[in-house]
Amino acid sequence: MARRPVLLPRGRLIAHRGGGAHAPENTLQALAGVPMLGTDWAEVDVRLTGCGTPVLLHDPDLDATTSGRGPLAAVAAADLARMDAALWFGAGAVAEPPATLARALALAARIGLGLNLELKPPAEAGEDAALGLVTAVARVIEAAPLPPGRLVVTSTSAAVVSLAARLLPTLPVGPVLRRPADAATMAGVITTADLVVMNARRFGPRAIRALRSRADPPLVLVYGTDSRRRLRRLIRAGAAAAIVDAPDRILGAPLPTPLLPVWLRRLRNRWSGKG
Repeated sequence: MARRPVLLPRGRLIAHRGGGAHAPENTLQALAGVPMLGTDWAEVDVRLTGCGTPVLLHDPDLDATTSGRGPLAAVAAADLARMDAALWFGAGAVAEPPATLARALALAARIGLGLNLELKPPAEAGEDAALGLVTAVARVIEAAPLPPGRLVVTSTSAAVVSLAARLLPTLPVGPVLRRPADAATMAGVITTADLVVMNARRFGPRAIRALRSRADPPLVLVYGTDSRRRLRRLIRAGAAAAIVDAPDRILGAPLPTPLLPVWLRRLRNRWSGKG
């Protein structure tokens, strides 16, 4: 089968969650700043609100990276306008509500950004939940498409990957492999995938070479490390690009970053008192 092409990012780097080392993750201000990090691609996480609106959010709940509380699936899109998804980050972040996928796509089109949408269904979700997520995302994409090769869809869910390949037939689609066991459970979707995203902490050059040695192999992206030495080894083995928190650091031209680590700021926000 012919693989759907992907236009590779500048510098072979993709800004993880929009470059979460420099700006509040999965926000419009993070996406707007990606070109300053030396790349023209970003990875973002997509979940559904209770009313079925696709929103950029990594965790299933709102606590870690917004001023809200509880599961995203328990709120309506209208409720998001009263929340702040940025000020927890500190360091000059500007208040903004959680971003909808529609607004993220519009911004990406305006500034020439490629996007990797990682679709995140509810934990242990069945086929219906996967279908609801992919259908909602497909509607938004069809209303605001990006240029060919500038938008890909990935997921840790085999059901989501299969449905996305069917409902979004013109887009490159593929699985995210977090651990070696996923290569077995995802074997069916890997066979027809346009790309495969692999955890660099669990998969090394040998696994990448094995995947790339197949007839008509998928594109390989890696994530999970900011070590330039390890990334060079993985790219030599056949990885096309890497998803990293701070592309500027990998490129050797680091921008100033806040002193408090992102993981600690997320934890502080989760346990802080909120009105």
